Amino acid sequence: MANAPTGGGIFLPNGYVNNFNSASPTGQIDAYGLIYPSGSNVGKMIELGDNEAANATAPGTPAANTLLGGAYQIVLLDSSATAATCVAGNAAYIKLNQNGQTAGTLPETGFSTISVTDYAHRDATNLTAGVFINPATLNGFANTPTPGNYIIIFVGAGRCAVNVLTAASTAIGGAVNSGSTGGGFDTATTSSILTVGTAVTVPAASSTAVAYFPNIFYRLRP
Repeated sequence: MANAPTGGGIFLPNGYVNNFNSASPTGQIDAYGLIYPSGSNVGKMIELGDNEAANATAPGTPAANTLLGGAYQIVLLDSSATAATCVAGNAAYIKLNQNGQTAGTLPETGFSTISVTDYAHRDATNLTAGVFINPATLNGFANTPTPGNYIIIFVGAGRCAVNVLTAASTAIGGAVNSGSTGGGFDTATTSSILTVGTAVTVPAASSTAVAYFPNIFYRLRP
């Protein structure tokens, strides 16, 4: 049953949502670079309940980064992204102009290919695409996403653990904002770049908190 889609309709070559890291959008590629269909493709989105998300979390994932109910999508991690900052809890940003295209020119291939990147390589701070979910390590082995590969990120309609860098507001129900310099999120009420969610656990600076994202970060599939 190698080709059977799992995890709510997405084929998971490594068995779990937060260790998807494939050179193929389908999750299946051989040593010769041939890609095989699996029912998965870039842009495919699934919605998981809390129990489904927990079961789709790879063993060895830090407890603070356990997946929660919400929407998840296969995306292309831009080849220019810094892998070390594309890890669980950091914000993912839409990449408009992949392959060095000049800003403002068309076609914006990064958008049409469902590309994302990290804070340092974003086109704009308010082009939030979701939240990275791959822990840097699993059971002592590297699990950092590979730039140029296809990965899965959280894209809203539920809850997700986020890295809080600045916490001017430390109350449940406070605004959670993207656009923090270090690539995470903040709850600073006076320096918001883009409010994307609401804190549902008490946030503290330089820690992990859970945020509720009421909306899906929609993008049309290519």
